[in-house]
Amino acid sequence: MTWLRQLLEAEGDQDPEEFLESLKVDLFEDEVFVFTPRGEVKNLSAGSTPLDFAYAVHTDVGHRCVGAKVNGKIVPLHYQLKSGDIVEILTAKQERGPSRDWLALVRTSRARNKIRAFLKRERRDDAERRGREQLQDAIRKRGLPPQRIAASPLLADVTREMGFRKADDFYIAVGQGKISPKTVANKVFQRLKQGEAVAGDETEARLAGVLEGRDERQRRTQEASAYGISVKGVDDVMIRLAKCCRPVPGDPIVGYVSLGRGITIHREDCKNMNALKRSPERFTEVEWEGDNATSYRVELQVDAWDRTRLLEDLSRTFAETGVNIIEAFCSTKHPMVKNRFVVEVGDSEQLRQCVGRLRNVDSVFDAYRVTPTA
Repeated sequence: MTWLRQLLEAEGDQDPEEFLESLKVDLFEDEVFVFTPRGEVKNLSAGSTPLDFAYAVHTDVGHRCVGAKVNGKIVPLHYQLKSGDIVEILTAKQERGPSRDWLALVRTSRARNKIRAFLKRERRDDAERRGREQLQDAIRKRGLPPQRIAASPLLADVTREMGFRKADDFYIAVGQGKISPKTVANKVFQRLKQGEAVAGDETEARLAGVLEGRDERQRRTQEASAYGISVKGVDDVMIRLAKCCRPVPGDPIVGYVSLGRGITIHREDCKNMNALKRSPERFTEVEWEGDNATSYRVELQVDAWDRTRLLEDLSRTFAETGVNIIEAFCSTKHPMVKNRFVVEVGDSEQLRQCVGRLRNVDSVFDAYRVTPTA
């Protein structure tokens, strides 16, 4: 670069126009030397365009390039730079990214490599997004909450089993069609089936019907909205109330991802909770919300001393508190009688008031909520 240093030293003996002309004449034919608006020199391959210049300045400048000015005039991006040109790059505020067409406009390997790297990353990002969406759809069709499954160690185990160390690479493979999302969903389903901690209250035949009957799933999903329960981070998922503890609005509750049945709602004090906790990744946050017109079945037991017209007084108390009796069972062992009722209530407050009134009935010494025995 001795010649360039000599030219710069001679600048003081020439006017600016003469110096610039000398610079243009003396440059090598296979390179062009251009200037930034601040006077910094950039050497580029002959035939380079404003895009080459932009990437020579900084990768971010290249990615945000929307136009260029050469010697104060706007030029197209395919304009071939000449030695001595003063180049100003016009940029967008946010990164827009290069298009594939830019590869035909650039001459330098730096610009070409930066553009290709961006396009490759963009294709990977698109494939990853597509893979996530496809897998969510496949999991949802299995009646499982996709977002909950995606965040669980369960899917991570399946991913490693299929040979992927990084989740991004796994989703990219799904998005590129190298892995069937249905296959992944089936593997997740089978792992849930193998690890089911608590036996469900539906037979395998009933379960198969739920899995195969899309209309039935849709019907149950619509009914779930009447429960007045929201599942954090999940929309449009099947919800069912556990028959083992029969929660009602106001009860502290948890959600549990159940085999083929979406999310099962349990009371926090459910008798099966210890068994359920063997698979902590299957719990999800749920809560009661808003008003709903749904009635909830609850079992109550009333222990009393046997007397005439006791059942009549108990029935009147249920009616006065707005609680409907579905079933009643009486077991007498003189002088005591145990009355078991299956009733419908609107929420835990109505249930509390009903139990309080029952305890005040003459000869009743206790009334309480019980866990179903069947």
